[in-house]
Amino acid sequence: MIGRILLIVAVGVALPRAAGAESLEGRWRLLAAEDITGSGDVFRYPWGPHPVGSIVVDHGSCYLQIMSGDVPALDAAKPAGDQMKALILSSYIAYTGPCTIDETEKSVTFHVEAAWRPDYVGTEQKRFYRFENGRLLFGPAPNSMKVGDQTLTRRLTLERVQ
Repeated sequence: MIGRILLIVAVGVALPRAAGAESLEGRWRLLAAEDITGSGDVFRYPWGPHPVGSIVVDHGSCYLQIMSGDVPALDAAKPAGDQMKALILSSYIAYTGPCTIDETEKSVTFHVEAAWRPDYVGTEQKRFYRFENGRLLFGPAPNSMKVGDQTLTRRLTLERVQ
């Protein structure tokens, strides 16, 4: 007699990750956004000291959104619309589209379909990640930013939500 195989299909049930397994898949909440110098010091906080945001990675689709959590005051003597346009470009970032994850290189490439800035649409945005103490560290290539004569690395620190 040939043995029987019992197949159980669980629909809508989250399966636990193997112990020690780390995956980019899921929803991540932003804890900090920093531009770091080569010596490891924080040079600046690109979205202020209290950024709000998340990264979602779901079966080949990715979404990133970050904004300043500090609400700036508008100058009553200037048109609000002009001030708000400038604030959006300097205090907010969001883009989404299909993504490709390279687990060997620890990178994810967003194939941007929609973005807060039209010049991002149609581009590829490659980011690198690593896990440290249960947190996700995420950002562009190390030392890929320049402000004056300072070379910087952008580091986003996130915690898993799901």
